[in-house]
Amino acid sequence: MLIPFIGYALGRRFIGYVECQGEHLTELLNRSESVVIRESYVESFEEDTVVNLGDGEIDRATLYAVEAGARGDGMRRIHTIRHRLQVQIGPYSGLGLLDSLPGQLSLPNLHARDSMIPLCDATIGYLSRGAIAMRDVGTLIVNRDLLDWVRADDDDAVAFPGVPVVTGRA
Repeated sequence: MLIPFIGYALGRRFIGYVECQGEHLTELLNRSESVVIRESYVESFEEDTVVNLGDGEIDRATLYAVEAGARGDGMRRIHTIRHRLQVQIGPYSGLGLLDSLPGQLSLPNLHARDSMIPLCDATIGYLSRGAIAMRDVGTLIVNRDLLDWVRADDDDAVAFPGVPVVTGRA
């Protein structure tokens, strides 16, 4: 089944469709080093250009974040606790809810996850043609390997070795 795909790279985003067979988009992205995008085009954030790419393959390491639609199959869900999380990933700011298992702190669990981490009920912000653009999305999948910083409580700072943790409120 083809599902919509919007992937954010440096200065642009890729828009198209990916083949997903009964798995979440997060699982697809974590399982492979690259993703094949069908009927795709690229939109530049610096210029007012859109280029048709057709079908192509994108290296996952170049993606800062990926939009996913609504939450996946309800039959596959497990009970989780949601924690508000703010992230900076390159030129993109993200805000959303990170799921964790009951009894686990969200941030210490983050370093044990795969590279691509879903934030539910999320917003992504970025500069596009000199103006701030913000998009609300059902799920924003962020690339943990490209995190610049996360906003967290002091107790959670140890979960991010090598990643600056901003504490308190902005």
